[in-house]
Amino acid sequence: MTAPLELHEDVIADLASRLELREPNRLAVETLAAELSQHYNVDDGQPPFEAVFDVATGVGKTYILAGSMELLVEAYGIRDFVIITPGSTILNKTRDNFTPGHAKSLLGPMSFQPVVITADNFATPAMRAAMDDETQVKVYLFTVQSLVRPTSKTARKVHKFQEGLGTEFYEHLQRTDLLAVFADEHHTYYGPAFSTAVRDLNPWLLLGLTATPHKQTPTDQIVYRYPLAAAIADKLVKTPVIVGRKDDRTDSLTKLTDGVTLLRAKAEAVDAHVAATGGEPVNPVMLVVAKTINEAEEYGEILRSQEFFGGAYADAVLVVHSSAPDEALTGLAAVEDADSPVRIIISVGMLKEGWDVRNVYVIASMRASVSEILTEQTLGRGMRLPFGQYTAVEILDTLEVIAHERYQDLLKKAGVLNQAFVDYRTRAVVRTNAKGEQVVVTETTTSTVQPVIATTDGAPAPQPADEDPTPVVTTVQDRTQQVIEAVTRLKQEIARRPDAPAIKLPVLRMSVVRSSFSLADITDTDAFRKLGASLGADPAGELSRTLLGARIVEGSDGMRRTELVTTTAADRVRSTPTLFPESDLRNSLAEMVLGSSAVPARKSERAALGPLLDAFFEGLGTKAVEVLSANLDRAGARLVRLVESEQRRFMAKPSFEEVVEVKTFDPLRVTDKDVSANRHGAFSKALAYEGWQRAIFPIAWFDSAPERTVANVVDDDDSVAWWVRLHINDLPILWNGAGQRYNPDLIVIETDGTHWVVEVKMDKEMTSADVQAKREAAKRWANHVSADSSVGTRWRYLIVSESDINDAKGSWDALKRLGS
Repeated sequence: MTAPLELHEDVIADLASRLELREPNRLAVETLAAELSQHYNVDDGQPPFEAVFDVATGVGKTYILAGSMELLVEAYGIRDFVIITPGSTILNKTRDNFTPGHAKSLLGPMSFQPVVITADNFATPAMRAAMDDETQVKVYLFTVQSLVRPTSKTARKVHKFQEGLGTEFYEHLQRTDLLAVFADEHHTYYGPAFSTAVRDLNPWLLLGLTATPHKQTPTDQIVYRYPLAAAIADKLVKTPVIVGRKDDRTDSLTKLTDGVTLLRAKAEAVDAHVAATGGEPVNPVMLVVAKTINEAEEYGEILRSQEFFGGAYADAVLVVHSSAPDEALTGLAAVEDADSPVRIIISVGMLKEGWDVRNVYVIASMRASVSEILTEQTLGRGMRLPFGQYTAVEILDTLEVIAHERYQDLLKKAGVLNQAFVDYRTRAVVRTNAKGEQVVVTETTTSTVQPVIATTDGAPAPQPADEDPTPVVTTVQDRTQQVIEAVTRLKQEIARRPDAPAIKLPVLRMSVVRSSFSLADITDTDAFRKLGASLGADPAGELSRTLLGARIVEGSDGMRRTELVTTTAADRVRSTPTLFPESDLRNSLAEMVLGSSAVPARKSERAALGPLLDAFFEGLGTKAVEVLSANLDRAGARLVRLVESEQRRFMAKPSFEEVVEVKTFDPLRVTDKDVSANRHGAFSKALAYEGWQRAIFPIAWFDSAPERTVANVVDDDDSVAWWVRLHINDLPILWNGAGQRYNPDLIVIETDGTHWVVEVKMDKEMTSADVQAKREAAKRWANHVSADSSVGTRWRYLIVSESDINDAKGSWDALKRLGS
């Protein structure tokens, strides 16, 4: 009998929290865990397990890669990863992702710090030492061309005998046990030479990542799909707005002028939003897609000329094509930088993949029809969200697509638009077959985003951000006016009430403190004994029904929709698991724990681990061999999680020192939200609320209904003098050793002068380690500033849950007693 499914829920829950994975990215990692277990545990399959993730551009394939690596390190003990890219652009981007301190680095919240090995550095002594270290996580980063048998200098290096390795570097990789290979932009590797070079590495796992699967990809290999239609509906990418003209003008100068007009209006909207929120500045960019190099150079001359907007873009245009100088590629890589002068990029087919920026706000496709524009490669270049999420400011959450066709012709193409935004998503789910066995099957759900087609009388205003976003067809004239009106609203500053007091906000010197940890620091073994007992008593898991059919969902706009759901067959056959010697099981667990990033690479750690494993096996009792033989990976993952939780107890807290100044709290508040006087009515994140008695600003808006409820509670309480809703960077508090800062929700000032810093959380978040660490840091902050004689004010901290708010029944005094 084969082993049961091992889904590693604990590992995935932890890594998803640390990496702050979006929901579709978390589901992708869950799918990988389920499919791996089905292949190796249930079906007793042989390496490699090969699968493809088809994920829309802009959703975050890089985070899926990072989450998958975390899963494989923690649950399977894998230490060797190969990431293959189709070219140097994506290779350099990926290297940045795994470079400590880089602006695009993913390493901050990750549980390990990998050594990055490339075709340029693998022959160095340091890299050879890393390759020989079985505890070190290695990321081998190559272009697919460098793995192909010698056709280039780099490829010859990879396939040349290396004295230090005793073999070719490529052959060294082939001999590596449990090698995980990630093929980025997987659809580019279907040439015979490329395909052979990748598969001949003999990987344990070969996972392809792409937004456009190759037509030869077997359907059953695509185990996870999250299409662009779903990403738009879920507000994880911008909403496309298709812009045409009512007149017959289709000349290049008119189209470029239309694009730049919208770009300038977008820039004003971004500036106003950044000023209002204190967010990071973003420079909006227009991407011009040309057919040929000659056309690209022609457009460049138009845009740089003194006749075009008075020469405003003479130094802001970047032309990128196969004959462009190296400086153009350097400028392209830096286009997101705050000091980049580039505002317009003209491309000739070089930006289809791997160019990962978030500040493209306008796409002008100069010779393409709308059906050509609405492809993943072209549209995907501008879909990423500049501020990481929807802003509730519609203009900032949309991508303007300047179409080649006239407006009237666009209106006739409803079928083309519908087809472009109807797709399906798939993922792995656990179902129970007729024999009561849990197996992995594929669930398919239809994702539909219907475009809004404007009437010939004029385009409707795009929908508010709290409704499901849909592609909108409009005219240049109408769209420009909408943007201008939005900017005007954005720039309406909200003045503080003239009778409101000036809050004196202490500025505390805060710094990160590093510390070390050893397994010998763990003196209480009871937690390990309890973990063993828990695993020994853990049932096989709750059986679930196999589902087939459809489900009705209700959108935020109140409209009910039908989602089609289909599921593959659930019946499989499973054999009896083999029992392994206890000594082998113990050694395997030891290697998992000692290989985790929480445990330092010291010889003494193995001896220090002994008492902890003794307690763990004592808890398992007579079931130790039976339970571990069937659940070794899950048991190892839980042991690692427990060790990491112990490590966090020894992690040094940030250092809080003296108050360096007491400054007047006078933030800028600007919004374009519609204002409602019904602050006790149905909550909407898209609204701002007025009618407050004790608020420092007459208008306030909130991220959640519980936040607004707390504001109502304090505003109605006579013991409260004033309160203010805090925005990002109003009161940042250093809360962990990684240098991350926490931003609370409110300041409440009581009539006796006590200043409360208040945080509101959902019930399910209250017990998380991060929330508790933030709570402790905020309490320490309040203690430190209250104790400083230069402050002269008593500060306190309060965190409340949804249940606390409900139980308080509108009483501020009760809320203080219920919170913590």
